[in-house]
Amino acid sequence: MTEVTSNTLFDALREWRDAGWIRSIDLAFVEFLQQAGETRSEVLLAALCASHEAGRGHTCIDIKALQNEPESVLNLPPENRYSPNCVNPSELFRQFGTDVEAALIQSHCVDVDGKGNQPLVLSDGKLYLRRYWQYEAFIENDLQARMSDRPVTNDDLLKSTLAKLFDKPDGDKAEEINWQRVACANTVRNRFSVITGGPGTGKTYTVVRLLTALQHQTLFLGLPPLRVSLAAPTGKAAARLTESIESELNRLRGDAKLATLKDALDAIKPEGKTLHRLLGVKPNSRAFKHHADNPLRTDVVIVDEASMIDIEMMTALLKATPKNARLVLIGDKDQLASVEAGAVLGNLCEGADQGHYHTETAQWLQHVADTPVLPAELIDNNGEQRLQHVVKFRKSYRFHGPIADLANAINRQDNAATKQELEKAKVADEDYPVSLYEVSSLDDPAFEALVKRNLTTSGSLTLHVRNNADTNSNVTKTANAEDINKLAQEALQNLSNFQILTALREGPWGVKAVNQKVGEILGVNANTWYEGRPVMVTKNDYGLKLNNGDIGLTFKDPEHGHLRVAFPDQTNKSENKGVRWVLPSRLTHIETVYAMTVHKSQGSEFKHTVMVLPDHDSPVLSKELLYTGITRAKERLSLVGSGLKVI
Repeated sequence: MTEVTSNTLFDALREWRDAGWIRSIDLAFVEFLQQAGETRSEVLLAALCASHEAGRGHTCIDIKALQNEPESVLNLPPENRYSPNCVNPSELFRQFGTDVEAALIQSHCVDVDGKGNQPLVLSDGKLYLRRYWQYEAFIENDLQARMSDRPVTNDDLLKSTLAKLFDKPDGDKAEEINWQRVACANTVRNRFSVITGGPGTGKTYTVVRLLTALQHQTLFLGLPPLRVSLAAPTGKAAARLTESIESELNRLRGDAKLATLKDALDAIKPEGKTLHRLLGVKPNSRAFKHHADNPLRTDVVIVDEASMIDIEMMTALLKATPKNARLVLIGDKDQLASVEAGAVLGNLCEGADQGHYHTETAQWLQHVADTPVLPAELIDNNGEQRLQHVVKFRKSYRFHGPIADLANAINRQDNAATKQELEKAKVADEDYPVSLYEVSSLDDPAFEALVKRNLTTSGSLTLHVRNNADTNSNVTKTANAEDINKLAQEALQNLSNFQILTALREGPWGVKAVNQKVGEILGVNANTWYEGRPVMVTKNDYGLKLNNGDIGLTFKDPEHGHLRVAFPDQTNKSENKGVRWVLPSRLTHIETVYAMTVHKSQGSEFKHTVMVLPDHDSPVLSKELLYTGITRAKERLSLVGSGLKVI
């Protein structure tokens, strides 16, 4: 290769764009910098990489790692996009022979202290696009202010309230720390808190008791009930949060031991919203109706599935949340981060496994939560301030058995334990919760049999069954206008019985290929409209009140014969039995969802989860992705792939 100049660099970058390695916007950004007077190839390439990383969900790029291992850092060439005509990233960086960080410091397009207005910011050896650096700086400053301002609480009242809400264990279990009780105490004490834990650790169970404790504190002082905002990143997660809180709330209201907390329980109004709906989206804009100058009218904001919050949304949430309100983030820190840039929950919970509680924090929690002394290994008087606001649940109450063992082994990156769990699945009988299907491709008869068996016998997707001998048959021909709502609601609920997940979007093992193949197996064209087609909304539609991730099912109108799509509706259950109908012609951003990516599955659980894995290693196959996909399975997990080498 000849010496890298601006011209040869742009020739290479255009090849990358044409091959699908980078986005057009990445190249356009570099062209903008060149027009602004930046001519050094190493600076332009570093800027390209920062933009590329933002597209992959990362807020910045480590310059030294970029120079030393550009291909692994950038994931170039990307999955299924190898092109022999494209210049290798390593070859480009090798040509520079200079310190890229030094060149960036000298560039007039790079800000090194964050006080300027250049499009790039270099901080601690990491290169940011300015807006992501601004988001990180704002979040850090805002949370620091919230953590420094502790609300007034009545410790004795809180202690007695928690004693009523949480049963004291007997026998050997009395020596166990009740982390749910600790989390309630810690959250009441602080304006900003994080509760993290894996599946089955009781996060929603704790939310109801937390709200009761907060309301009881307020009502005891003779003040009006707290205004509470419940939210989640997706419509499905918001609906699950509402249903879970309603169910647990009804149980507590029927407990005679909690009669003195009746007013506090009655003050809880469970209504989960999506974050977009909570903040109030402005049409055709990235802005929200609620912001620093028009904050939410609320006293408590609780956000579930917080691992899905990206850095831009977190910034908007903090701006809209009043400074004197409590903000509580709840989620599994080990799950995948948002598709968009930023891993907010993961960053906030870094180090939470080891606790790092100050002695003063630990003693207060032990006293008020009336729980055994926190272990010495969780105490660190030099622990960061943010970790005093984080409680990790360390015991699962319902997620046990082989599925949990496999997920936890992967999360610990324990290769020996992971291999052992897979070996158990290989020799187990058909009743074992984990099964392996080693197939050479999606055309393998074993995959077809797996799909047919579950889509026709599990009761989950009755409408998907097609009789090839009678293409005019339809399952709603006997239904009438009065009972179609009930049929639709039951079918929508049954969708959670069986779901195929994929690690990739593109390629022979990607979600598009799987959806196409399942359509072929069922005798339909998966990308056309037909009765029984399951669809997922891929973009928020505020006119239809549909959110990205909402899932609907297609039915034939029994009266007029045209197709309609049924979506769950939590707002007017008494009027429409929990179903809202939309004509297919009004759905402009949807895709068939026999299969969905693991990213899209976050916030959901399925009785039987089938996880399709590619036949080769991929940077996409992180432990977070595998852990997230496996933990979507409640009762049964099937792993499908060629050799299953990636685990």
